[in-house]
Amino acid sequence: MVLPKNRLLRGIYLMIQRYLRHNVGIQSAALAFYLLFMIFPFLIFISALLGLLQLDVAAILDALEDFMPTEVVSIVGMYLNYVGADPSPQLLLFGLFFSFYFPMRATNTLTRAVRTAYHLGPPRGAVRHVLKSLLYTVVLIVTIAVTLTLMTVGDRLLLYAVDNFHLPAFLAELWARLRFPVSAVAGYFALFFLYALAQDSRQPWRNIWPGTLAALAAWLALSWLYAYYVDNIAHYSLLYGSIGAVIVLLIWLYMSATVLIMGAELNGTIMSLRKDGRGDV
Repeated sequence: MVLPKNRLLRGIYLMIQRYLRHNVGIQSAALAFYLLFMIFPFLIFISALLGLLQLDVAAILDALEDFMPTEVVSIVGMYLNYVGADPSPQLLLFGLFFSFYFPMRATNTLTRAVRTAYHLGPPRGAVRHVLKSLLYTVVLIVTIAVTLTLMTVGDRLLLYAVDNFHLPAFLAELWARLRFPVSAVAGYFALFFLYALAQDSRQPWRNIWPGTLAALAAWLALSWLYAYYVDNIAHYSLLYGSIGAVIVLLIWLYMSATVLIMGAELNGTIMSLRKDGRGDV
């Protein structure tokens, strides 16, 4: 089949072809499955930690409402408040264990999808692959912890520093304005690191950053649009009752998984277009 001569149309055609050929829909469903099971142990761990440290749950929920549907935030809030009301070290350890296990499974699923997008075979060396998965799981958890800190603890610490350590108020205001861009940068580097870590050898920077930036921007835009749709148009809770929040969560996770995988597919498409431009076979 003859590809379109226009570079943009050719890229769109290759992206659609890759989506179908690489079974992105099935891979996204598998990734969404593990993300779903990752959320609840992580919420147990976070809520137990919040209960032990007596941090502000309401501030976390307020931050999440900026880019998540209200139904999803309500589920998160329910777990945070329920488990945080009776914190215990045993519950904290339970959540910590499964907060590593299920993210590792999600990382493995996403790594396979990324390797497929780059036309790579099975990973070289089982031990090396496990170490990479464990390393990225730690990076993922640290990124989430940093983001939560920026969204919640940051304000409280800044106000405390202004009142007790004479921190200039303009610095506190600047931090409040920059916390969302800083969180976006943290998410960018976490995704960039995943795309790079899935490779067998070091890839040029230009083969990784376009899909990383596009995936992050698309995820933020899609999450905001879906949240607006759910809150103002769909009204899943009226149609499906109490199960509506679960449906919203599953759809949001599936869309998020698709965006993450398609970011790697975009990088693969750009690499193919470069080869076509050089006349490589």
